[in-house]
Amino acid sequence: MTASNVRTSCRPLFPMLGIMTLPSQYIFSLMRFLSRNLEFYIFNSTIYNYNTRNRILLHKPSSLLTIYQKGLYYENVGVFNKLPHNIAELISHSKSFLTKLKRYLLRKAFYSIDEYMNDHLDG
Repeated sequence: MTASNVRTSCRPLFPMLGIMTLPSQYIFSLMRFLSRNLEFYIFNSTIYNYNTRNRILLHKPSSLLTIYQKGLYYENVGVFNKLPHNIAELISHSKSFLTKLKRYLLRKAFYSIDEYMNDHLDG
């Protein structure tokens, strides 16, 4: 398909072929669910009256229950809060948010959710 050597890493091939890795597809699905169900989530800007850089992040509810922390709602908040700010601020415009998110995930080609959560580069 790409005439690549057998020993060549697939990481640069995913963006070249326009294919999202499985973790990137999972992140995209989580964010698509979030963008369609924003009424279930609380932004920091609705809780705090200060205009800070974290105003566009979602409020992470405190919970000691592991079953809740491993649930979809809680994970969505964590994944969204790790998005680059230039993408996260588009959440109210679902189509442009998802388009820009998909480009970002294609470009980065994450191999795991942990890799995504530890990636601190904006853009």
